[in-house]
Amino acid sequence: MADQFSFDKKTLVDEGYTFRSWRFSLRELVLVLVAAGLLVACLFLAGFLGKSSTELQQAQTGALAASRACKGSSCLQTSAHIMELLNTSVDPCDNFFNFACGSYKASNPVDDYTLYQSIYYQMYQENQNQLLAILNSPTKTYMERSAEKKLKDFYTSCMDDFRREQLKGKPLFQYVFPPLGGWYVINTSWTQTSWDLNNAVKVVQTDLWVDAFFAPRPRPDDKASKHRIIWIYPGGAGRYMRWTDYTENPSPRIKKRQDDYKKFMRTVAQLVARDAGLSPTDDQVASRIQVFADDAYQVEAKIAKFASSSEYKEDPHIEANRVSLSDLNQQTGGEIDWTVQMSYMFNEASVDGYTKVVVPYPTYLTNLTAMIRNLDSDSKNRILHNYLMWRVLEVFVNDLSSDYFHANRQFMVDRWGYFRLWGSEQYCFWQTQYGFDTALGALYVKARFDTKNRDKVTEITEAVKTAMEDMITSNNWMDQATKDYAIQRMKSAAYKIGFPDFMLDDSKVDDVYRLVSVNRSDFFGNLISDIKAHKREWNRLLREGEDRTQWYFSPYNTVLTVLWYWDQIAVPAGVLRFPMYEYDMPHYYSFGALGSILGHNVHHLIDEEGRHWDKGGKYLKAEEGWWTKATVKNYNTARKCVSDLYNNVTQGPYVIFNGQEGKYFNVNGTSYAFEAMAITTGIRLAYNAYQSWQQKYGQDSTSPGLPYSPQQLFFIAHAQMHCYNMDPFYEYMYASQGRVHLDVRVNLALQELPEFKEAFQCQATDNMVSPNPCPYY
Repeated sequence: MADQFSFDKKTLVDEGYTFRSWRFSLRELVLVLVAAGLLVACLFLAGFLGKSSTELQQAQTGALAASRACKGSSCLQTSAHIMELLNTSVDPCDNFFNFACGSYKASNPVDDYTLYQSIYYQMYQENQNQLLAILNSPTKTYMERSAEKKLKDFYTSCMDDFRREQLKGKPLFQYVFPPLGGWYVINTSWTQTSWDLNNAVKVVQTDLWVDAFFAPRPRPDDKASKHRIIWIYPGGAGRYMRWTDYTENPSPRIKKRQDDYKKFMRTVAQLVARDAGLSPTDDQVASRIQVFADDAYQVEAKIAKFASSSEYKEDPHIEANRVSLSDLNQQTGGEIDWTVQMSYMFNEASVDGYTKVVVPYPTYLTNLTAMIRNLDSDSKNRILHNYLMWRVLEVFVNDLSSDYFHANRQFMVDRWGYFRLWGSEQYCFWQTQYGFDTALGALYVKARFDTKNRDKVTEITEAVKTAMEDMITSNNWMDQATKDYAIQRMKSAAYKIGFPDFMLDDSKVDDVYRLVSVNRSDFFGNLISDIKAHKREWNRLLREGEDRTQWYFSPYNTVLTVLWYWDQIAVPAGVLRFPMYEYDMPHYYSFGALGSILGHNVHHLIDEEGRHWDKGGKYLKAEEGWWTKATVKNYNTARKCVSDLYNNVTQGPYVIFNGQEGKYFNVNGTSYAFEAMAITTGIRLAYNAYQSWQQKYGQDSTSPGLPYSPQQLFFIAHAQMHCYNMDPFYEYMYASQGRVHLDVRVNLALQELPEFKEAFQCQATDNMVSPNPCPYY
């Protein structure tokens, strides 16, 4: 390889010089000679000037570091990044996070809109900016079947503000009102007698893809992990309203929220009436609008009440608790025909009355259908009709002209006080991402991602896995049977790095969207086409079950995580970028940044949560999972040590309001121990892997301008991936909810590691050295 940190094994063997058991490249010999010359010069100068032995040692160290400093562009960029974030006035043995990230806040301020900044958030924003550049670039393939053309035509149709301003609310009259039989507010010929609840619910739930009354989902089958089964959840209240916002005896603050929400309903209805050629101020129209808002709100309020009071049924997925659609009709009274609804939505998956579903909140459905049945017969259909119409209007209000969009914006301002909200570009990006995620990911990979990043990170993955195997083998809390299975579990998991290979094949990406039609001048019509695509995908999932070769995360995502159910660790291409990782960056940084987080997630495969998922991704309900009882007992002892240690830790002080006195919060060590153990173990795994790498390939080069060893730079890299800045009030709220801030997480983890103490020569009395480290590590 061309870079000095990714050695070619042949180069190490054939182009080196041997001295006893050591081998050196020609470049290394030259650097050694230069270093030797510098050392001699330093010794002479120090002796001549009568310098102290300490100063002499510093001069020697500086000369040696300068001789071994890397000089590639990626290394220089990494060094500049490290220097930008460091606060060298802080003693690393006193507060390592402030030492590593002390300058981050000054260069990354927050305001009323950007309440939070972090390295991960900035990586995601940079990825999104690159995706927007791709969306706004010329289309390279104009064939009608081209996924790129469909993707960019969809985005273009969304961004066509002029067309949307021309149309106003007309898309509703073309795509929404006809299949729903018109609307009570604008159509005086609409009658209750000709309206059918189940037909209307079919249109709303399936044809318009809006949750109303309930929320069906083709979820993984907990009994058979590679299959899917229909789950029916509570659903159908306002998108920006919590269940508690509908309380019967609200406080003045909640009462205002309710009034603002009803005003939002009326405003949207007035706009629709205007576009229907009616006068919203006409007494009859205004009266019907008020009735509409009252009807919709009362149904949502009852839904919220039922949902908040319904208890989750224990083990709803086991066979004894599953229910056929026919039986569900009998149990709930038949107001909503569940067989009709589910067979319509899943029309390609052979769903019928015998199909069993999971109902996690059975009393919710019973109360819901009882509410429908008990509505006054003279107004029942009108009330339900208006409720369903509002559910659709609220979902699609942002897809119309600016006055509709601003009605939604005004409610959000009333609701949360947000005055700066998404513009067209941000909103259209989100819509395009939702509808064309695979196509967008493929374009990102081809335009922005160097495949060498994916190929090289495999070395780190394998090194961390080897370190994990060594740690499993040597730990003293697992018995042998548990150790054997843990190693198999770790090795059998899928490690999905970067992106799926098919994204490099345009024809395969095109096939994903072969049934999707896009008209660049009809955005609303494109939304309806996208709905049909999502319906086909849900049917495929229910019909064919799980496909573990698929990727859960988009390639441009910046989430690196373990997916227990999918039996895999995901490392998307979006996270394999600076400053997390570059194939030619110094290995102390890539192991410290990427490796420690990868190790964290590898540890999760076999920890107290991972023990409940077997090698195939099947959930094991038994308390010990695949651990033995002896291992569980030993682990609980180690876990208690961690819990007790962290229960004595406080966070803060955090400012409450406008500079008032700060407040401290205790860390909940009992709940945090699980994550704390994974973080600390992940760092150790990566550090051990890095040490092994150095033993195999030679000492890592130092960073120019930085007086730190590669071992010290490893820990700096880990900490700097967690640099953040947060609005003081939200920082206070975050801690008050029992969460542990990133600065505390980093310091607590490193305090447990003797490797860190040794690297920075910290003393036993320093803050960054735990007085009583736990034996788990």
